[in-house]
Amino acid sequence: MSSNAVLALPWRQRLHPVYALSIMVFVAVLLTIASREGQFQPVHRATMLGGALLFAYSLVAQIVNVTRLSVEDGVLRVAHGPLPWRGTTALPLDEVRMLRCEPHSRRLVLKTRIGEEFVLGENLPEAQLEAIDRDVRERLGIATSP
Repeated sequence: MSSNAVLALPWRQRLHPVYALSIMVFVAVLLTIASREGQFQPVHRATMLGGALLFAYSLVAQIVNVTRLSVEDGVLRVAHGPLPWRGTTALPLDEVRMLRCEPHSRRLVLKTRIGEEFVLGENLPEAQLEAIDRDVRERLGIATSP
C-alpha cells in the first residue's frame, strides 16, 4: 500500500508577535553588548554571541518551519523543516495507537501501542483543532480516538 497523504502544520501560526519582538530585541541587545571591546572578557562576549545566534535561529525556525505528517507504505513519518530541528521520526502504522488534537491543551499528540507519547504540535489555533483531527482521520487514515 503506497500513499503520499501529507498534513502540514506551520509553526508560525503559533508564534505570538510580542514574543517574536521580544526575542529580536533581546538578540539585538546581546549582539550590541558582545560587540563592545573592553566591557567583558572574550569568553563572555563569545558566550553572548553564541546565545544571540541560538535565539535568532530558534525564532527563524518558528517562522519558517513546518511539521509534516505523511503516510507512505504503512509508515507514519514526522518531519520538521526546512531548517533542521529535532524530533523527526518514522513509525509503522501498526505501532500507532492514536493521533489526535487535545482540545484542552491545544496539542497534537501521538500515542503508541507501548504507551509512549509524542507531542507533535503545541499551541495550535483553537479554530483549527477540529480540522486537524478530521485531516488526520481522512487524509492520513489514522485513528483519532483511544
